[in-house]
Amino acid sequence: MLLRLQAAFRYFNQAVPFRLIPALITTAVLLTLLAIPHPAGLTAGAWTLVAIFLTTIVAIILKVMPIGVMALMAIVIVALSQVTSGSSKGAMADALGSFSSPLIWLIVVAVLISRGLKKTGLGNRIGLNFIALLGKRTIGIGYGLAVCELVLAPFTPSNTARGGGIVHPIMKSIAASFDSDPAKGTEGRVGTYLALVNYHANPITSTMFVTATAPNPLVVDFVARASG
Repeated sequence: MLLRLQAAFRYFNQAVPFRLIPALITTAVLLTLLAIPHPAGLTAGAWTLVAIFLTTIVAIILKVMPIGVMALMAIVIVALSQVTSGSSKGAMADALGSFSSPLIWLIVVAVLISRGLKKTGLGNRIGLNFIALLGKRTIGIGYGLAVCELVLAPFTPSNTARGGGIVHPIMKSIAASFDSDPAKGTEGRVGTYLALVNYHANPITSTMFVTATAPNPLVVDFVARASG
């Protein structure tokens, strides 16, 4: 029996990467939150929903399993626990209700586009073209990185993917060409400046377009609901 369980665990770990220690930590976090009395102003069900949400965030941070698997598990847990409704049907409807929102699918489509930009290398080519046009001086390189962020922002709703996955490698390779490397203590040559440009341009462009970062459409929807 033990050998079968070990074999099943190995198979599961190969199919879906699973980390045992982070999983135990996440479980401990969930049990601790559930053991805490719910704050005033929240019902027991609302506090349970908060506990599930916070535990999901912890699980994603600790990388217990891939983020998609963790998101689906959270939906399943909400449905099975019936925390939002007294019936399984109502709980399942609540768990899946947000997928009827066109804003969610707008984000999904934009994420697919951003993945395409990264996979095909189009984002890198766009950035390098701006560097070629504006990069005769150091300040021109900074403008090139900023313009690259501006052009890519409407199509990449993950500002982390845009800044870290597309623009940062370009910035890092340019800094390396000037032999500006923190490991060598030469980051002050140009690398620090370019990193700060990248860091500041990313959140600024994220506020300029609704689809520039995932929370923007949700915030717009919440404001619309609250204001009528």
